Amino acid sequence: MRMMKIAIGAAILIASASAQAADSVVMRINFTPWAMHAQYYGGLAQGFYKAEGIDLEIRPPSAGQQNEVFIATGREQFGVANADGFIRARGGGLPVVAIMADEPDTPFSIITLKKDNYTQPGQLKGKKISWFQSNVKGLLDPLLTKGGLKREDIEYVNVARGAEVQMLAAGQVDAVFGYHFGQALTLDMRGFPTNVMPLKDYGVQFYGTVIYTSEQLLKSNPDLVKRFLRATLKSLIWTASNKEAAMAEIVKVSPDRDLKLETKKLEIIYGLYNSPDYAQRFGLMNDAKWQSSIDILADSGDLTKKPTAWEMYTNAIVESLDEAKTLAELTKKVTN
Repeated sequence: MRMMKIAIGAAILIASASAQAADSVVMRINFTPWAMHAQYYGGLAQGFYKAEGIDLEIRPPSAGQQNEVFIATGREQFGVANADGFIRARGGGLPVVAIMADEPDTPFSIITLKKDNYTQPGQLKGKKISWFQSNVKGLLDPLLTKGGLKREDIEYVNVARGAEVQMLAAGQVDAVFGYHFGQALTLDMRGFPTNVMPLKDYGVQFYGTVIYTSEQLLKSNPDLVKRFLRATLKSLIWTASNKEAAMAEIVKVSPDRDLKLETKKLEIIYGLYNSPDYAQRFGLMNDAKWQSSIDILADSGDLTKKPTAWEMYTNAIVESLDEAKTLAELTKKVTN
């Protein structure tokens, strides 16, 4: 009897220890860490993920391999993706699903120097535009159409990441295809005032960035997905009032980032969160914008196969979290 009690007691202790063990989770981000990732690093430092029983490791984008492959195959659990790459991954058959929108609209823009006075799409005819190989030309098509232009009317200049700002300042390109809160702000703060043509102002209804996981994890461990999103929402809520402190965590892992500049970028990003899409809950997605995003890529020949809008995402987790309501209200106050 005594041995049986000892055995039962040991089993209880083992079970208790197992219940308290944190889940090891990898999150793969879409760029080297900068302002748009501040909430993840800030939340990690504040212990929000640990409080949800998650031992989180944040990894930068992989070199030479599609990030979505890591999540789809279960080698990693969560990712942050640009919507264009995410759609192509889903269209290519990878079983990934968006569980929360981050940026509700694409931040991509055409950025030019104010001194050149390019303010209309039609003025881009014959001009050189910086281009990353991973960019999707279909995103630019609606803006070109508004100016009566076609792709062959401009010159796409392939550049390495980080070189586009210097090239525009030096006159080696006429425009940058980039983020209005990224390259444009960097140029402005370095003494090169810019004009910006946001794609969303020219008929582009396209998601910006999303947080995603695999279909398998969503089915097999929905509790982990819920805890991860809860911690992420708490991190976003905390960062809203602690932007510089959150950015300081980015500088720790990316020492080349300028704290003042990146904090300003983060303030602009929080302004983007005050979106009609997030009126009720932060991160909600809808069929119409996914369909528009898919159609833009498909119509321009950037998709081998069109996924359906409904298979791209789920709102189920966001709709179950009160923190999504709290953040939706908070972003209205922060930006008003």
